[in-house]
Amino acid sequence: MMSASPSRLLSGMLLGACVITSSLARAQDTAINAEHIQRAAVAPTVVELALSAKQNALFVSSPDWKDEKKSTVLRLDPKTLDVKATIPMAVKGFGVALDDTGNRLWLTEGFNGSVGVVDTAANRSLPSIKLQDEVNIEAAWRKSGMGREQLDFMLAELKRFKISEGHLYKIREARYDAKTGRLFLPGLGYGVDSVLFVVDTRTGKLEKTLPGFGFYAVGIAIDEKGRRVFVSNMQGQLITVNADTLALTHTAETQADQLLNLVYDAKHDRVLGVDQGIDRDKYRNLHLKEKYTRRSSGHRLFALNAQDGKVLASVETDDVPISLLLDEQARRVYVTNRGGVRVAKGEGTVSVFDAETLRLLQTVPLPPHPNSLALDTENQALFVTVKNDGDATKANTPESVVRIDLK
Repeated sequence: MMSASPSRLLSGMLLGACVITSSLARAQDTAINAEHIQRAAVAPTVVELALSAKQNALFVSSPDWKDEKKSTVLRLDPKTLDVKATIPMAVKGFGVALDDTGNRLWLTEGFNGSVGVVDTAANRSLPSIKLQDEVNIEAAWRKSGMGREQLDFMLAELKRFKISEGHLYKIREARYDAKTGRLFLPGLGYGVDSVLFVVDTRTGKLEKTLPGFGFYAVGIAIDEKGRRVFVSNMQGQLITVNADTLALTHTAETQADQLLNLVYDAKHDRVLGVDQGIDRDKYRNLHLKEKYTRRSSGHRLFALNAQDGKVLASVETDDVPISLLLDEQARRVYVTNRGGVRVAKGEGTVSVFDAETLRLLQTVPLPPHPNSLALDTENQALFVTVKNDGDATKANTPESVVRIDLK
């Protein structure tokens, strides 16, 4: 092998230095500073949000915990964050999914066994879509064949929370598939295995309930071109469903315990997810009827091979990551970090990662508790809901929506 000449070595060193300098300059140019952040207190409670390019509006779910019938969806101006309309809802809505072409916003009515529907063009709510019946929970658990130890523990929980009637599945997230017009909703099993609800939005009816999603199914993402639906649960599994036939095609055992939320990265055929790191060992061990060995320290962002669930990369986030968003054009991943659970003083942040390498680029303080994300690709703006900490809740402080200018 020929050795490089001194001039070639010097040239290579200079080129490398230029590349590093250029990368640093780009990182500094795209850094989020205080002047890029606009914040508006909009409602007692905010959860998830969706940007409608067609309506030029930002829709935000706003459940009311004190009086359910005061729950609303807010329509905000995406540039000023001014409230342009308040849409009354019959019950509390949390997660959102948008069909911008069809002028429909769907909301997970997590404690009512249904899906809320909003006409985004008319700013009005439509009749909800029923997913499940209310049952006597104890009777349903006994019928399911739950083990004695788990049954005793869960019955004590019912007594503690003064619950007897309710729904066996809690619904927090929804994803819309434009090709089929289907809405996919993981049903987190309360004392039973989770399911996946499939709604035909064209008929406005539940099409099918798919079983077999394990302990606490929570995260969901869709590969629309590859016709795959990915669902994560809190026993380290990533389950793949054919979006057309609704067949469960693969269950992967991953090295992430609690993938709360997912996004699909089509460029690299990866599933990105945040692992919360919250202690759920007691509930999980009882459900699985064996001691579960944790696979992850939690508080991490994972990139998994979409074919087999194997870890491609894993990096630390701040404490208790909640939501994530992939900016496919700018190749950035944004993660909201709650920064603690039930704390008096929240110190939550938003982490910014390079989507190619998952290298941390910036940590943006956004207290108390940043929660959910939406992106305006045309105007290069990131939207975040920010929830209260303990002190702000006691003070009845309104919760906020934040607009971050990414230009």
